[in-house]
Amino acid sequence: MTHIVNERVMVLLALFLVGGGLYAATFGQIYSSTETAQSPVFFPRIILALWMLLALAALVQAVRAPSDTAPVTSWPRLIVLLLAAVTYTNVIGREGFFLPSVVFAAISLPIFGIRNPLVVGLYAVAVPGALVLFFNHLLGMPLPVSRFTYLF
Repeated sequence: MTHIVNERVMVLLALFLVGGGLYAATFGQIYSSTETAQSPVFFPRIILALWMLLALAALVQAVRAPSDTAPVTSWPRLIVLLLAAVTYTNVIGREGFFLPSVVFAAISLPIFGIRNPLVVGLYAVAVPGALVLFFNHLLGMPLPVSRFTYLF
């Protein structure tokens, strides 16, 4: 049983399911009469399809590999990460990219073992900040912005 129910398999299954849920959510959105590159969901669908394909390949490999991996050591930690990911994907459209990304990074980094408060704080602000700067201000491909300010 530990061959299938171990931490690696559960995380990969969660990644596949989150990607599948996000991909399925794109089908209810209609932006144009054609399914071309002009649709705002065209690029995200490609990325999500690749995400699901890679997660599925890694999941199959993890299930087929010998069970030298450890069983799930902390179910609550895994559940908190899953709930944080689901909440993050649902909040990002309403509250913008930056603020939910900072909160998600501040929650997920300690779960993955990075517990230095300085590193967590810097990473949680610097990475989403760099992505907002890059996409919104340099490329002109806006990420969702906060209702508080257009800057992030």
